Amino acid sequence: YNLPPFSKIKTTHFEPALHAAMEAHLSELEAIAASETNDFDSILKAYDRAGGLYSKVGSVYGNYLSSLNTPEMQDVQTAMAPVLSRHRSKTYAIPGLFSKIEMMYNMREEKVSSGEWDTEQSRLAERIYLNFVRQGAKLDSKSKDEYADIQAELAGLQTSFIQNMLKDEETWEMVLSENDMEGCPTDLVSAARQAALDRGHAGEDEYVITLGRSLVEPFLTYSSRRDLREKAFAAWTSRGELSEERDNLAIATQILKLRKRQAELMGYGTFAEFQTADTMAQNPDAVKKLLLNVWERAKESAKRERSCLEEFVAESGETLDGGILPHD
Repeated sequence: YNLPPFSKIKTTHFEPALHAAMEAHLSELEAIAASETNDFDSILKAYDRAGGLYSKVGSVYGNYLSSLNTPEMQDVQTAMAPVLSRHRSKTYAIPGLFSKIEMMYNMREEKVSSGEWDTEQSRLAERIYLNFVRQGAKLDSKSKDEYADIQAELAGLQTSFIQNMLKDEETWEMVLSENDMEGCPTDLVSAARQAALDRGHAGEDEYVITLGRSLVEPFLTYSSRRDLREKAFAAWTSRGELSEERDNLAIATQILKLRKRQAELMGYGTFAEFQTADTMAQNPDAVKKLLLNVWERAKESAKRERSCLEEFVAESGETLDGGILPHD
């Protein structure tokens, strides 16, 4: 099935593999820039197919990042995030490459009219050209360097933000007794018991709920203990804020500042304007209109569901302090 040899892959393989793949990718793009033939196949088709090795390695790397949250893998991610961002910036700054892409873009309508290109080829020319422009291809040298620096810093900050959330999921725990698991299905009780053993809680009546989705979400769904649901929900909604050492608020503030400057370099007033310009919505107002339309309908549905829950609570004879709350 041409699957990667996962059993042979080690964490230490990723950095050298990514570096080798990046070098190959740049060589392929440099060959396109140096090509003496300026037609669709030698420019756009070749560009579209460039980076095959980089894509293969990157796919495996991404798979490991999303499924192997070990300290060693996090170290690789932290080290490589700005490097990969720099590589992305380099791919759009190879001397002579953008001029060829722009030439293809400028002739697309003529080529379609003459029948030499079909609409898909024209769209590819347009898409690649826009990607170059949005990556700063038309900026002056100083602005290009600043834009690349911003992208690299954003990559590092976003990696730290995600890792802080994962660390909170990994470290937070709520140690319970079997009685505290009231209302929970047997498979959740068994999973909580195994989590306790995995975390060194060897007592016969010790169970652990963590912020891993497979534990906290079913616990919030089935637990009969409102006080424990409230505690778990508060921790779940505060991931990235549970430790002073992992201050995601400061990281988010810096990300917003960098995004604002990124938008300014590209000639936009806000990052929202820059981000939506290349989408179907085209502008933030259209996005807001859609979201508010959905929001009003969603509120009505939520109100109906809340009424049903309140009726159920009243029929059961139970009294909830403060009424129906998010952890209910």
